Amino acid sequence: PIVNALKSEEEFLRRNYPKLASRNGTTYLAKTLNKLLMQHIRSCLPELRTRVNSLLNKNQQVMASLGGPVENKGSALLQVVISFSTAYTQTIDGTSRNIETARLAGGARICYIFHQTFSSALENIRPLHGLSNSDVLHAITNATGPRSALFIPEMAFELLVKKQISLLLQPSLQCVELVYEEMQRIMQHTAQHVCYIST
Repeated sequence: PIVNALKSEEEFLRRNYPKLASRNGTTYLAKTLNKLLMQHIRSCLPELRTRVNSLLNKNQQVMASLGGPVENKGSALLQVVISFSTAYTQTIDGTSRNIETARLAGGARICYIFHQTFSSALENIRPLHGLSNSDVLHAITNATGPRSALFIPEMAFELLVKKQISLLLQPSLQCVELVYEEMQRIMQHTAQHVCYIST
């Protein structure tokens, strides 16, 4: 069917447009597009070959810097874990050779979070917020029942304290979040450093 259609097209062009027949039609279009494609490939191939060779050389250099095949994988993995652990601990202790100078980081940042951020959040809490004198009186009275007590019942104290401890939840969660974020930063910094050393 395609061969017949091409022949019919060629005959039509020769019969109706004899002067244009040699430069029109599907066959002529295929030849022209093929020529253009080959020219484009020839013009782009040297640049493509150069890029491929450049990337190949670069990756071969990276491979060479990584060293040969690892014979004892368990030992190599243990060495990487020890290096990471040591670098992580040094970053928290402030004894790392790669200390940041632009901002507080590592153990200093964690210390700041606890002593400044968390401490000021705790100071802003009103310990008796939502607790009136009548609440205290009712808790003591309800804990003693029909007996009169010489001392404040422990149950009343626990009930009142549990209620007020919930005020510490939000500042504590914020502190945990800030410390977690800093530990993540330390981990990323340490991982980059350990990868740089191992390469």
